[in-house]
Amino acid sequence: MNATHLTTISGRDGRPLFGLRLAGVAVGADDRVYALGDTSVRCYSRTHEFLHEFELDALGWSLLAEEAAVWVGMDGKLQEYTLDGKPGAVVSDAGRLGRVTAIAAVEDFLVVADSTNRAVYRYSRNGDYLGELGAEANTRGFMIPNGVLDLVGDQRNSTVLVAHPQKHRVERYESSGPLAEKWGRFGMHSPGDFGGCCNPTNLAVAGSGVIAVSEKAPPRVKLYDEHGRFESIVDEGIFDPNTKNIDLAFDSRNRLYATDPVRKVIEVFQVHSAREATP
Repeated sequence: MNATHLTTISGRDGRPLFGLRLAGVAVGADDRVYALGDTSVRCYSRTHEFLHEFELDALGWSLLAEEAAVWVGMDGKLQEYTLDGKPGAVVSDAGRLGRVTAIAAVEDFLVVADSTNRAVYRYSRNGDYLGELGAEANTRGFMIPNGVLDLVGDQRNSTVLVAHPQKHRVERYESSGPLAEKWGRFGMHSPGDFGGCCNPTNLAVAGSGVIAVSEKAPPRVKLYDEHGRFESIVDEGIFDPNTKNIDLAFDSRNRLYATDPVRKVIEVFQVHSAREATP
């Protein structure tokens, strides 16, 4: 398995997508790409043409794109928007919920990463609190020196993958909460290991089961199979050497979208299976 660089999604004339910050990327219906930054969301077609942009009522930290809606994680709440940017439902839980740095949809509920309290919660789409995920496995909370707690839903089996940076591993949880699997270890010599103080930082899972994770210092993206077996490293020279917290998302064509928060652009890669010929 490997990946080739296809293109860069940037602003007009190659400029940054946003003036101050690029916070996240998500892929929705028809492989439309959504970029979150500053106080807005920008939408691109599956061929990466700019479609439209809508403003947010607060600073956004994370993004989930679904068939008919986009969810944005903020401080203390999640805000739903229609695809053209009209506000919808709100999940507000300020007494419990801190900064929302990742959102996933699993079965009929939302899974939310709270970086303030280093916890993962489940909520109904009506805003009802359904419990915590991973509390038994991580009694002191998730350890995230980077300030970002990232997760993704695996639609093949309704599980949730969480990046646990200070433990240098990826953890898979059942939708009801128990830890189902964990893999990864600290190391500086094997390319499949996670080095530094706190890697991996972010992750995504493809419909095929391929798992992509990102690291900092140096910034790079690695590919693993569904059981955590290392496959390859994506082109390391693409990203700014000082970038970190590279957000990731897959589309239905096994294309991987990776943010570069320093340059404020999105890099696009085509992931090839071992049976495919690299173009």
